[in-house]
Amino acid sequence: METEQARENVVLAGKKLLKSGLIARTWGNVSCRISNRQFVITPSGKAYETLSPGEIVTVNIDDGSYSGEIEPSSEKDLHAEIYKHRKDVNFIIHTHQACASALSPLGEDIPVRDPGSAGSFGEKVACAAYGLPGSQKLKEEATAAFARTEGKAILLAYHGAVCLGKGMEEAFQVASELEKFSAEFACRRYLETSGEEINREATDENILRDSFVCKYAAPSAITGENTVKPLFSSERRGDLFKLYVGSTADEPWPDEGTGFKEVSINETAPGSEDGGLSAEAKLHREIYRRYKKVGAIIHTTLPDILAVSRTGKRVYPLLDDFAQIIGTSALVAEEDGTHKSARKVVAKLKRNSAVMIKGNGALCCGPNKYDASAAVLVLAKNCKAMIYATLLGKVIPINPFEALLMRYIYLKKYS
Repeated sequence: METEQARENVVLAGKKLLKSGLIARTWGNVSCRISNRQFVITPSGKAYETLSPGEIVTVNIDDGSYSGEIEPSSEKDLHAEIYKHRKDVNFIIHTHQACASALSPLGEDIPVRDPGSAGSFGEKVACAAYGLPGSQKLKEEATAAFARTEGKAILLAYHGAVCLGKGMEEAFQVASELEKFSAEFACRRYLETSGEEINREATDENILRDSFVCKYAAPSAITGENTVKPLFSSERRGDLFKLYVGSTADEPWPDEGTGFKEVSINETAPGSEDGGLSAEAKLHREIYRRYKKVGAIIHTTLPDILAVSRTGKRVYPLLDDFAQIIGTSALVAEEDGTHKSARKVVAKLKRNSAVMIKGNGALCCGPNKYDASAAVLVLAKNCKAMIYATLLGKVIPINPFEALLMRYIYLKKYS
């Protein structure tokens, strides 16, 4: 394939994956073979929304070398290895898609029973043993996983998935099919192993969420829909912050016309001990006062996050992008609208980017709205992985030292 056409296909695939929700931000990578000697791949740390063909990097298959000032994806060696051994492959998509990633901490090859899926996955979706992102071990384990299957997709333990195709459309179709397959497998395996008879579609993920809450939450939390209380989202603006009182889990940054309040971070109104603020505003102000680098806060009650919050369980990294973006864990705090509870929430946030609010989702933070939104996405995916692992196997978090190392590197290189 001509180099320029390959670059355009990579950009198009990135935007298509972004629109479909299979990738987000700069996570994952896409490549296209242009000959038996070279391929082109997405650059490191560039957002798919603004990616241009001129930023796509040409890499040599034999040794992973490249020229130019733009650095290719850190997973270039993994792509090179696949192109060496799979001559039928001309396009590769590495995703951190939610359901497939959530299955990966099980560390198991997933059997394929549906004849309709065998064309894409063969007899199983192999799972590669864990290796740090961009490492030689990750490349070796992924190569070994592909050697165990004739299919076009594998899982990468604690990380994501790799999907292959003869061209862009096939690779994209494999990624889409893998997400549906992963969700169906999780639900069906739980129903088979638990022996529960539930009068719902076996692909309804609420089966897993509801079962998780019933098994691990206090009785008072099982019927706790009415306890969900909006804590809103906010954005730092100099010495003030804007509290978006119209924010929801689906729309944390509503149009300003729906309502917001400007609140001073450091001052209180004359003659008022607390400035006459609502409990939610006081909570956000405490966070901004304590953590100078926090520029935005989102209260999220997305389904998987809400389910985990109802159990009061601390969230450990089951996916490496959680370790990078959230930190070594998300602690749990209770929030009842009092100043004392607000201080406890702030204390539990520590150096991490999220804190679980018992029975009420989580607060996710970042230096700006973009990064706070990323923390929400990563936390939701990790909570899904926690539900899957708890109900289907064992919860074995990433090694704490490796989690700390990834957090440090992320903050130094990308934040």
